[in-house]
Amino acid sequence: MKKRLEELEPGTAVFVDDRRVGEVRAVYAGREGSLPEYLNIYCDSRRAELLVPANEVLTLESRGVILSGPMQSYRDLMTFDPESRPNLRRIR
Repeated sequence: MKKRLEELEPGTAVFVDDRRVGEVRAVYAGREGSLPEYLNIYCDSRRAELLVPANEVLTLESRGVILSGPMQSYRDLMTFDPESRPNLRRIR
């Protein structure tokens, strides 16, 4: 089990409560920073990639990443296009 966000592998499952909502695609930091600021998550219900702030992560468990939710808050996020955020640097 990974204990830190920067160790997450692409494909790690993402949950809100007990519901699997998607998977991790990448972890991003600010251009100069090394600490994770965002997770790029593929959201199953929207069939789209989203950029979720790292502070939305409640915990990392053996089954995957647990987000704080509620699910509605992720439905309202804009889809993520890495080209539109040049200030971010992929760290995983």
